[in-house]
Amino acid sequence: MTALGRRPVLVALVSVFIGVALVLGKLVVGLLTGSLGILSEAVHSIMDVIASIFALVAVSAARKPADPEHPYGHGRAENLAAFGEGVLLMITAVGIAFEAVRRVMIGGETVKAAGYAFVLLITTLVIEAGRAVVLNRVGRIAESEALRADAANRLADVLAILAVLAGLVGVRLGFVWADSVAALLVAGIIARAAAMVAWRSGDILIDRAPAGAERQLRDAIRGVSGVREVRSVRVRRSGPNLLGDASIATARMLSVEAAGKLVEEVKQVANATLPSLDLTVVVEGQARPADLVERIHAAAARNGGVRDLHNVTVERESDGSLHLTMHAKLPGDMTLATAALTSADLERTLRTELPEATRVDIHLEPMEPHVVRGKDVTSRRAELAARMREVVAAHPEVKRCVDVELSDRRKRIYAHVVAELDGAVSLEHAHQVETELEERIRRALPEVHEVVARAIA
Repeated sequence: MTALGRRPVLVALVSVFIGVALVLGKLVVGLLTGSLGILSEAVHSIMDVIASIFALVAVSAARKPADPEHPYGHGRAENLAAFGEGVLLMITAVGIAFEAVRRVMIGGETVKAAGYAFVLLITTLVIEAGRAVVLNRVGRIAESEALRADAANRLADVLAILAVLAGLVGVRLGFVWADSVAALLVAGIIARAAAMVAWRSGDILIDRAPAGAERQLRDAIRGVSGVREVRSVRVRRSGPNLLGDASIATARMLSVEAAGKLVEEVKQVANATLPSLDLTVVVEGQARPADLVERIHAAAARNGGVRDLHNVTVERESDGSLHLTMHAKLPGDMTLATAALTSADLERTLRTELPEATRVDIHLEPMEPHVVRGKDVTSRRAELAARMREVVAAHPEVKRCVDVELSDRRKRIYAHVVAELDGAVSLEHAHQVETELEERIRRALPEVHEVVARAIA
């Protein structure tokens, strides 16, 4: 357990010992003086000790890590302890109020406003005020609901002791009923504190979201690049921690790796916004009706029959219908009959996705092997590489030929060239230049079997 984790437990333990000492002092003085106000404070303190024990057990339990039987941790133990403390205090308040009303109506024991009673009450007042400050501070730092509830109880004690002191002063002045009225005030103070503690912890137990947390989290997630839509956000408190889940929508063809990276970015932003939050993120695809090419890729991915869909073209005819053209790769050892069935199945999927498609042309290609054997022969074929550089540099839009590499694969030459273009041109135009370079090299150097050109800025 860390130093921060030990501090709430230590404070709760010390609070229990102080509470026991105060109970004994109040009981002795209350019985000696016959003061209902002091006796009500003694009963109140007994309940405080029980509540402090609840807080001690709850704080210890809440710091335990999650386990198979408690996958969300033990944080709710604190909220449950705080609620139980509120209920106990409410019962105490009702009992004190009943006895106070009985004494006012039919009279009761004679109260002795002795000097030692004032000494006890003033000493208790100072101790309780100190306990309230310490418990509240540590509870706020450790985000411990149980310690905060104990601090609120101590604050109620301060107000109650002031009421009892006022009652004893009244008795000394000859108002015999003042002590009973003071006890009634104590009951009211206790009841108010109990109601606030029980209400706050009860809200948490029924999963009421922390004020403003969902809005803050939604705004933060919306700002993450790649998130198209934040569909739902839920946050609830569990002891000192927050648990939440968010559903986000992104591009339908986002890869698993990219989706995982997006989830990590969302969690980082969420933790920066709400540091104690444990967030679960669900990623969904967002369908954009106008993005026809993305819809085609998404439909093909759902179909699962083809490995690689590329060169997708959507042509809208004059009557509004669509003509879809694409290239799809299948294993090279697959029979033509099987490939035709796979292509027909993909076509049916595409027509379901885009009912307005009147024609679907799927060009089938064999998949490349996973690994090909080759040898770098750029140095050995230096003359061929030099001629290739000249062809590339001769293109009017090429600033310079950056690189040429020649590879020998099964006695065939494969070329890879890199050309520098103006960085202001569009990607579409750059691709057009790449295609022109490949065609020029094939015409000028027929001994090259295949060439791949790449443009850089």
